[in-house]
Amino acid sequence: MHYQCIELTHVYDLGEGRVRKVPASDPDDLDLAIKSIRREGDIYEHLGDHQRVIKCLAKGDLFVDLEFAPHGHIEDYLKSHHDTSDNSRIQFAQEIIEAVVFIHSKGIVHSDLAARQFLVDGALHLHLSDFGFSSFGGGDVLGFENSSHHLPRDINSDMPSTTQSDLFALGSTLYEVIAGKPPYEGKSDDTITQLYSNGSFPNVTGILCGHIIMGCWQGSFMSAAEVLEDFLVAL
Repeated sequence: MHYQCIELTHVYDLGEGRVRKVPASDPDDLDLAIKSIRREGDIYEHLGDHQRVIKCLAKGDLFVDLEFAPHGHIEDYLKSHHDTSDNSRIQFAQEIIEAVVFIHSKGIVHSDLAARQFLVDGALHLHLSDFGFSSFGGGDVLGFENSSHHLPRDINSDMPSTTQSDLFALGSTLYEVIAGKPPYEGKSDDTITQLYSNGSFPNVTGILCGHIIMGCWQGSFMSAAEVLEDFLVAL
């Protein structure tokens, strides 16, 4: 099952550069919504301050307060800025990879990486957010990626999400930023899952970072740090 975090939580602006995330008033699963908020607060506390993670300003049993990102998330930003230069897309891609390198170094598996999870600050730098489905210390995860970012796997296993499933989703996230759309846009979830299961991926020939994206999808990288190393060599 692929949960959608937007159905579980609500974010509203507190003003003065601060937003508050709380369980939605009528979520699909209230217990999961509350657990997700608490999980997210605990993970922000575990991660501490880092330039590639949105700053958590406060947390409680039923809320997390986060630093306001004036440009929203990178998915919407790119939709409204079709003329974003290749150099800017490369910068965004690098910052996305850097964020994943950092959280993995702290033992966090995100389990829902996508462009919509990266917030854009006033200086057009990216910060990873939305850790409500994530795991740390080998614990359980609370949800999974959308089909376009989801490595086909047994989600009922003891470790349904791993660094490898995050790296697969990283490939799809980089594709979003470079191509300006999610992989296999317009295809059904079942069709996408079948294509991925058969080892069929969108054509990345001739696009920026194409070999990096394909390497993430094909499992060629053992770590996000290795992805970053290859990315920097290719610049």
